[in-house]
Amino acid sequence: MVVATGALLVALQLGLRAWQLFRSWFYADDYRLLDAATGSSFSLDYVLQPFDSQFMPFGRAIAWTVARSGHVDWVAAASLTLVVQALASSACLWMLVTLFGPRWGALAPLALYLTSALSMPGVMWWAASLNQLPLQAVLFTAVAVWVHYLRDPRPGPLALSLAIVGIEFLAYVKAVLVLGVMAFIVLAYFSTGGPRQRVTEAVRRYWLAALAAVVAGGAFVAYYLVEVPSVFAQPTVRVASDLADTMLLTSFPTGLVGGPWRWDASNPPAAVADPPGALVHVAWVVIALGVVGIALRRRRSLRAWVLLGAYLAVAYVLLLVSRAPITGGYGGLEYRYISDVAAVSVLCIGLATMPLTGAVESSEPRQRPLLLLQPPPLAVVVLTALLCGSGLVSSTQYSNVWADENPGADYVHTAIDGLHGQGELDLADQVVPATVMPPLSAPLNTTSRLLPLLADNVSFPTSTPTLVVLDDGGMPFRAVVEPTVESLAGDLPGCGWRVRSPIVSIPLDHRVFDFGWWIQVDYLASADDVMRVRVGDEEQEVGVTRGLNTVFLHVDSSFDAVDVGGLSPGTTVCVDTVTVGQPKPAGPL
Repeated sequence: MVVATGALLVALQLGLRAWQLFRSWFYADDYRLLDAATGSSFSLDYVLQPFDSQFMPFGRAIAWTVARSGHVDWVAAASLTLVVQALASSACLWMLVTLFGPRWGALAPLALYLTSALSMPGVMWWAASLNQLPLQAVLFTAVAVWVHYLRDPRPGPLALSLAIVGIEFLAYVKAVLVLGVMAFIVLAYFSTGGPRQRVTEAVRRYWLAALAAVVAGGAFVAYYLVEVPSVFAQPTVRVASDLADTMLLTSFPTGLVGGPWRWDASNPPAAVADPPGALVHVAWVVIALGVVGIALRRRRSLRAWVLLGAYLAVAYVLLLVSRAPITGGYGGLEYRYISDVAAVSVLCIGLATMPLTGAVESSEPRQRPLLLLQPPPLAVVVLTALLCGSGLVSSTQYSNVWADENPGADYVHTAIDGLHGQGELDLADQVVPATVMPPLSAPLNTTSRLLPLLADNVSFPTSTPTLVVLDDGGMPFRAVVEPTVESLAGDLPGCGWRVRSPIVSIPLDHRVFDFGWWIQVDYLASADDVMRVRVGDEEQEVGVTRGLNTVFLHVDSSFDAVDVGGLSPGTTVCVDTVTVGQPKPAGPL
């Protein structure tokens, strides 16, 4: 009955996650992953290539799969995310039942995990989910198998537990911390005596596991240090203090008890925790009462909180020496850096409140409780329900930002709809809005990198008779060049600058500096032909069409004249105006 109820809770969570996920869309690093996967063969060189200083073959493989299923196929990406979430949630249930037995009390930490907003950025942001969700699934599964091994030390469970952690090595570097959690369980629950005696006893009894873990973990760390670019930086004392305030004192405690209740969506869709100050204090009171109340009624409960505190401290240090020197204390409000702590919290709540089956030492009721007040079971159920309900509200608020306040998704959807059914289009390369791809992603934050992921009918030539640009909202328009400089007037009435076979130099009213310029040449041609255009040290051949037409050219030069000519004998082209500048929307396609 307990397992069936737990399975029902998992199913309900997956239904909610499906509703949240399929309303969302790609963002920032997601496009970088898809860009790298598009056109790449599935090879060791591809999957082993670090991404943003992360060794993540698993994520690379998933990105390759999504890229092959169609242009920016969010349905495929969200479906695969939902599958991994199902594995993580099911593994959580299995771990709790394995460690503590099929007791009703195991459903409380399960429900808290299923509803916690701490894990939401690791679900909604696809790039983050490729790291975070596999880590949670592996943590739960590895701990369950590991406890099987500790109860009955046999090679099979040992090999399986280490293999599971090894799989996570392919997804996220934090897999190393799972080995630390496993080691803590041995020392705290399957050994006795003082610290030295516990270590000695654990190594003597589980020497094969210790040797295998040291070799595997050491080999992975060594490979990571040699092959993966380091992101470590020296933080300042101010950054360390700000990060401790935002991460350890504000965002984590509120997320642990159903918060943060409010999100800062000033940089949508990547909202960060913004809990009201009064509720931060309330969260700490709830946590303190819970920890103290459990400790007064149960022996050996505090060691579970030691594990949680140690894991959180390591997560803090890793963020401090990697992202925090760039983000400052603001990074501590971003839950995607501590989504895995939500999974560890589930384990620790269980270890503090229930006996670990088969352990030498574990939490157990005190023979003479130091707190005589015993909350009735109904009160525990009500409190758990309140925390879970609060978590659901916070989680839904977060998912709504991705669904309803995502200007990057609006831009991309507008571009997809506008390009569909238009035939082959020649586009100018533009920088996309920061809401789609941040400037730090340059040169990947351009339409020449983004639009091929959205449509098959786009190209980015250096010359074209019909140029197309996207406006700020992503809608494609016919383009004209907004003048920075223009040609001087030609001296032939009714023609301007007459161009035949010899080269004619058309002077500009000012010199332009070395930059990426678009040139618009408005002309009248007597016949279809090919004309040479030379700007600075660049020369292009462009087609001209009989009649009144326009041609656009892209150049990277500094120049004060445009040289044209090279026509076939008998062909005449009258150039009215040469405009140099940047393209802008001029009218509908």
